[in-house]
Amino acid sequence: MLANTGPPKAAEPPIFVVGVTGHRDIFEDEKDVLRECLRKNLSLIKGYFDHASVQLVCGMAEGADTLAAEVALDMGIGVVAVLPMPQKLYEADFDSAAANHLRELLAHPEISVLEMPLPAGREESDLEDQDARDDQYKLLADYIVRRSNVLVAIWDGVAAAMPGGTSDVAFRYLSDSSDHTPNFIKQDGGEAEDCGNLLFWLPARRQSAPDRELPQGDLCLISNANYDYYWQQNKIPEQFVIRWKGFDAYAADWKSDLGADLAAYGLAQGGIDALTFDLKWIEQEFIRADQMARAYQGRSDKMFALFGLLAGAMGLAFLVYAKLLAVNVFLYAYIALFVVGFIGFRYSARRHLHSGHLAYRTLAETFRVQFFLILSGAGESYSLKRILGLTSVNRFARFEWLQEGVRCAEPLVYFGHYAKGDALQLVRDHWIADQAAYFGKKLHSLHAQHYRLEVIKTALLTGSVIGALSLIFFKKTLLHLDMMGYDGKAWLVFFMGLLPLWVAVWELYQGKMATRELLWQYSNQRRFFRSAEREIAQVADLRDAKKIIRDLADKALIEIYLWSVHRYHREHEPPAAG
Repeated sequence: MLANTGPPKAAEPPIFVVGVTGHRDIFEDEKDVLRECLRKNLSLIKGYFDHASVQLVCGMAEGADTLAAEVALDMGIGVVAVLPMPQKLYEADFDSAAANHLRELLAHPEISVLEMPLPAGREESDLEDQDARDDQYKLLADYIVRRSNVLVAIWDGVAAAMPGGTSDVAFRYLSDSSDHTPNFIKQDGGEAEDCGNLLFWLPARRQSAPDRELPQGDLCLISNANYDYYWQQNKIPEQFVIRWKGFDAYAADWKSDLGADLAAYGLAQGGIDALTFDLKWIEQEFIRADQMARAYQGRSDKMFALFGLLAGAMGLAFLVYAKLLAVNVFLYAYIALFVVGFIGFRYSARRHLHSGHLAYRTLAETFRVQFFLILSGAGESYSLKRILGLTSVNRFARFEWLQEGVRCAEPLVYFGHYAKGDALQLVRDHWIADQAAYFGKKLHSLHAQHYRLEVIKTALLTGSVIGALSLIFFKKTLLHLDMMGYDGKAWLVFFMGLLPLWVAVWELYQGKMATRELLWQYSNQRRFFRSAEREIAQVADLRDAKKIIRDLADKALIEIYLWSVHRYHREHEPPAAG
């Protein structure tokens, strides 16, 4: 079981992580130049964030890691030292002077220390074997690749065959943890259609090869969205700037009081004891994203309801003018209501109330899925960014930062979060069965609401038909009726105009709320979770159960992402568009 304490602490705002990999044996004469390059790049990155915390994460190995940590501390940037094994064992890889320097650095108040846990069945004494030590270094490399929003590589550019080494980390980052090495291509001007990961390459010679020819200055290596090739350029692509600004806006909302007064519903629901700090972190991120999504949803729903009321009031004003009282005050009211509606529409679009709701709901549900993937032990081979890419939801404006936000859910390691025998039952109870019941209840509620509305709509349409028949067969009788200075025909025509108006306004509101899409989503989600509940109750092998959980994660995430895609354009349609 992983320890329950350790940085980063829960309830901290989103952290933008700058990972570091590099050689231990940097050529001594180049260290001052590298310090300046590091300072320049860290300052550049930090300058994009007013609200998000920026942290440097490294393994604190001698050479590049400690050099980067010293520069970051000097700049006031916090450092997370992720040691590949317990410190007393890690120090065996340092000479006495370097080990003393490591201890001094780790004692710095702005450095948080994490130690990679040992896999089940492995003891500290086993780390006397080099293969076991190499496995721990691979775990460290894996975490840096997964968690880094940006990777800085202090590297000679040579592709070495050492697992967990600098080139291995660099290429795995560019390929987003896949097994293949991405191909290098030359860009013929302009940027790629979509970008994956960004690596700052600081060329550095090694003491073992001081005469190697290297490029001058620092460079950017960028992978494409499929992570199968990368290219080199001298500046940060605009796509990353947009992502980072979106992530900073997310941090600003996180730190604000937006939705803070709303009830918080955790993923563990109080029924899972002794959560690891990774799971506590994800639960806290879920709660905050859920609160912000609900806050934006409340505001967005009010705006859509206002648009419906304004549309109805405009129609009423025009009907009164056309059918009962042709005085200019009703035209003035019509124009005034139109102006109010237009201002409300522009306000809603400018504040991104609807897209804010969708983006935070997307993030919250992603955190939910990742929480239970980790708890079940099924998350190691799962890629959240793969699903984002498949649905292209992260290509919408103000959704780009999700690619950075989901990294906040990356655990230190994927094992040890709960005992295997208990994990599956916890996932069944707190996710699969819970969500199946939730979607079943919501679907029942929506169906009942839909039935009532269909009855009302049918009554309105029936009234329109009755009114038309009355005009045909009782026209003379209606003409002789006097009501407040108007004959019965005028009143009947007026109310007949109101009936389709009410239907149209309601259809407009339902279109804005995407009720049909929501009904479809709830139906699909209930089916997915019920099916998984039946399947997982009948499997005995943990590997089969993990496959069911991963398949369910795919379906649940794709459904919520596609729902966001379908609803996204509602914000950008004017109030009169149905």
